[in-house]
Amino acid sequence: MASRGPGFELIQKRHPEWAEHQLRWRWLLDSLEGGQRYRDAIYGYDQQGMPCRNLVRHKREYPVPGTESTAIGRSGEGWPITNSSMSPIFGNATDDDYELRRARTPVPTFLAETVETHLSRIYAREVVRDGAPMLRKWWSDVNGCTLTINQWMVETIAPLLLSLGQIDVIIDRPRIPAGEAVETQADCIRLGLDNCIAGYILPENMVWWKLDESCRKYEECLVAETIEIDGDKMPFFRHWTSEQSTLYDTHGHVIEIVSHNIGRVPIERLFLSRKARSRNVGQSRYEGIAERQREYYNRDSELILSDTTQAHPLMQGPEDFIQPDGSIPIGPGWLLPKKKNNTGNTVTYEGFEVVSFNKDGAESIRRNKADIRDDVDRDSALVRSVERNGQVQSGVAKAIDLHDGNNRLAKLAKALARAELQIAKLVLTILHDGDFQKVAKDVRNIRIEYPSEFDLLTTGELADATRGFQRILSESGRLPLTEGLLLRRLLRLCMPGLADDLYVKCDQEIQEYLNNKVKKS
Repeated sequence: MASRGPGFELIQKRHPEWAEHQLRWRWLLDSLEGGQRYRDAIYGYDQQGMPCRNLVRHKREYPVPGTESTAIGRSGEGWPITNSSMSPIFGNATDDDYELRRARTPVPTFLAETVETHLSRIYAREVVRDGAPMLRKWWSDVNGCTLTINQWMVETIAPLLLSLGQIDVIIDRPRIPAGEAVETQADCIRLGLDNCIAGYILPENMVWWKLDESCRKYEECLVAETIEIDGDKMPFFRHWTSEQSTLYDTHGHVIEIVSHNIGRVPIERLFLSRKARSRNVGQSRYEGIAERQREYYNRDSELILSDTTQAHPLMQGPEDFIQPDGSIPIGPGWLLPKKKNNTGNTVTYEGFEVVSFNKDGAESIRRNKADIRDDVDRDSALVRSVERNGQVQSGVAKAIDLHDGNNRLAKLAKALARAELQIAKLVLTILHDGDFQKVAKDVRNIRIEYPSEFDLLTTGELADATRGFQRILSESGRLPLTEGLLLRRLLRLCMPGLADDLYVKCDQEIQEYLNNKVKKS
């Protein structure tokens, strides 16, 4: 056994909030990613030692006592819980109902679809960004690989922030290349060390932390990292403080120490919103969708198992034909004989009958699946198009409800703008090497504006709304005060999310039009 290093006690620390929520964070991330990881993910072990997965195991699907168990065994409390020792999921699919359900059930993508739909509407309109020249330069390349801030937010940070309710962003200087010496500012510019690069830390990997008095910044924190060495991924732990970062192996031995002059931990936790009973835990607004995704996944698996077993009907026939080994003799050409009964001078034959299955239970599950899908649409403010006969079309809803959807998207846009402002402040802190006076000066010039109004109407719906508004306006003029109130209200319903000053100008225009009509009449 390897000896324990000086940092062994440190890397064993786990924050109580991490211990309480880390499985939930991992489950939300698996729900966003879907696919094979969603199938194989393990969230602990039950009392019989069987792995707890998204697919819930029935009582009859547990191994019979005394037989060889397929459980993997309990893992110790550490980081991370991996699935590397798992066998292929199709291994027992032929003789195990649970593995059959797990292997054949497609994973729903409700969470990913909803997040993508909302973000596509938010980022369909231009995000206004302005600030100091060094900040604008960083926005054009946030990771040293020509990735813009808009691409980084759309593809990485925004989906994680919305799904998890939080995400840790780390901004740090690039490492000095091996064999290079930095003696002057020209060397920094030549090696690109005058810039900073962005990354993120998943909540499950931020295992311990200590906050300052404001509960907004890390005084120190412990991050679980995975580093690839000779093709193998090895776990390590990095301890951050306001002066340096120290990398430890799993035995607490120091691997490297990297100093910095920022004056704070260069990690910022972004929140969509905060949990009321936690200091450093975010609240996802999509958690209910992930719950329904799991329930839909389990009900779909029940239907697959039911349809599979019912596709091969049971036969009911004379007991005398059943052999001691449970087989039934079949003659040449797959001929199934009938038993001959001699009763006096009468000869009869006993026939075979097909046992019909009751389909009512399966139909109930199908109806419940449709209800779950409708619940997801309501949570997402999604609506389905209506056919000419007035019936709602089947399939996944794609359109966003005009009023409720605009309000939800506006709230999400404000949260994303707030997150980008936090990132910009951290970037300026790194670029100014912790000079908080220069940072405060540049922060005042930052301008990040996300859209607050969204084009949720189709072309036909917008044209119909415009014609209807004009027709009502042309027939008005008898009650200018009442009609003015109604028209202003109608304007806000047809065009939600406009700026307040623009609404004021529209209100004045409507009232002036009505007053002129009254004077002419």
